[in-house]
Amino acid sequence: MPPFLKINKLSAERILLFILSFVFLFIMHIFLPNIGGVIAKQVEYVIWFCSGAVVFIAGLKVIGSKTIKDSPLKIYILLFIALWIGSIVFNPIRNLDYFLISSAWLSGGFVLWFALIQYELTVRQKLFILFLIFLSALIESMIGIIQFFGLYRYIPVSPSPEAGMVGGVFQQKNLFASWIATGLIISLYLISTAWLRSFSKAKKILFFSGVFVLSLSLIIAESRTGLLGVAVAMTLIFISRWKNYRAIKKTVFVLIMIFIAGFSTGFLLLSIQDQLSIEKLALKKIKWFSDPEQISYRERILMYETSFEMFREKPITGQGFSNFGSLYMYYQAKVKKLHPQYYKGTGNQYTHHPHNELSLIVAESGGMGIAGLLILLYGVLRFCKKIGLTRAVAYTGLLTPFSIHMMLEYPLHLSVAHWFAFLLIGAIATSHFLKKTELRIKKILQVISVATVSVLFLLFSVFIVKIFIAYNQLVIWYIDYSEGKQAYIENLIPAKENIYLRNWAMPMYMFYSAENALKDIDKNKEFLLDFLEWAEAEKKRIPIPQVFQYDAFVLFNLGKHFDRFEYLSEAAKSTEEGLKLYPDNQELKNLRRVILVEAFKRILNNFKKNNLKQQA
Repeated sequence: MPPFLKINKLSAERILLFILSFVFLFIMHIFLPNIGGVIAKQVEYVIWFCSGAVVFIAGLKVIGSKTIKDSPLKIYILLFIALWIGSIVFNPIRNLDYFLISSAWLSGGFVLWFALIQYELTVRQKLFILFLIFLSALIESMIGIIQFFGLYRYIPVSPSPEAGMVGGVFQQKNLFASWIATGLIISLYLISTAWLRSFSKAKKILFFSGVFVLSLSLIIAESRTGLLGVAVAMTLIFISRWKNYRAIKKTVFVLIMIFIAGFSTGFLLLSIQDQLSIEKLALKKIKWFSDPEQISYRERILMYETSFEMFREKPITGQGFSNFGSLYMYYQAKVKKLHPQYYKGTGNQYTHHPHNELSLIVAESGGMGIAGLLILLYGVLRFCKKIGLTRAVAYTGLLTPFSIHMMLEYPLHLSVAHWFAFLLIGAIATSHFLKKTELRIKKILQVISVATVSVLFLLFSVFIVKIFIAYNQLVIWYIDYSEGKQAYIENLIPAKENIYLRNWAMPMYMFYSAENALKDIDKNKEFLLDFLEWAEAEKKRIPIPQVFQYDAFVLFNLGKHFDRFEYLSEAAKSTEEGLKLYPDNQELKNLRRVILVEAFKRILNNFKKNNLKQQA
């Protein structure tokens, strides 16, 4: 155990290191069922709790020492956040639940970053934190290898349905790859430090073995995001640490050879899996990486073009912070209509993020968001000038795998672990030139402050526990429902009433309740009419295809039951609305066909009745 971790006396810094060790070496790698990409899995709630504990301890440290540390970057970050969120002043909030979640994600990130810079970490402690992330990437890498060979059938570490699919506990290959890429870049940075050179020979062998495993895992992950992140980050790290590497040429050579060996082994495993020769696999991968006509590339171009369309309509204030998901599918339909052939087969799934953080900010906040970004960039450049170009490039390299991932996806929203690690590395990078301010507070005010901070942390902990319990009940309900078992609505209600989960749970509750209500229409007519009102509002809040399907289905059944042609007409209109956004949705197409057949029968029967009346 490193000397600085030996507990001679308890300190905030030692507690922080224990919390981080707990998160990165254990919590992050526990697999539990997850029912959707944007709903955090259970272990992530523990990371939230640990984040709250980090903030709580930092608060006690500030109060106890009567000293607070401030960063020159704070004002620039706050202005950026204010301008992005402030765009909502000029736009209606279309989805209050998601607005609160997005606001918490953004402001919570600032609070955690500010709390982290309050800790007085030594250089060795900072390196140890980076080493923890390296070890976490190694653990995740081994889980990915187990998954690749299909051994998860015997060791339940991953939900992947078949061998050769790598996602680890992140359940998504790009999240897996960017995490592995970060571990690789940290290893490249660590070998240039005196701390790693002080390792014993046995520890160095284990370290380099870990590098081999990471490089192998990056290849079998088959992620363009991960490969691009490693390539750019390696370039930056080599540029920034060149003087250090010149003194350890042999070590650098060994590391590069291990990189190449790991890449080659990963490539060999892929060739065996695909049953292709190395030459044919290489040609296949070159095309996979560079072909701009691939669906995944065209889908991202569609997202970017749609984001620009949203910006073009409201260039000053944008569409409003957190409103992207409510409006995206409507604007996407316009873009696809203008380029039907190029975008054929793309954009059929609802999304609340354009897979690019810059596009999101520009679409939601327009000129205000751009101004915020420029202010933040100015602050960062000023800070880089202070700390020196070499150090600034090195920190940029450490953050590059995440940064590139953020330009091609949304890892900080999909994974709390990525959000946590990004802020942690960011806090290490910005922990220079901090200004200490003495707080002149009396003892009674200290006591009140400690009590206040403790109560806030207690409330936060209760909130996390309630989410954890509600989410587990939601998982139970969802598994029972999807497997055709009896799903008890009692398991769904806590999530429906939870401020974080209800954004996803409320639609599930309404759809499920509508299915049951249609079994006895006369008894549940009032609820079904309320459902139609809810569905109409939901089309503007979260326009997922199921909203249009269930809206049309309920109208269709009401039309048949009460023999009301206007209900059938509204049902057909609802399917048409849905098909404008989701033109390839087969369920909506089938439902429209059934509704039109029923409407035609009604028209034909009415025509026959009118003829009989005229003849009589």
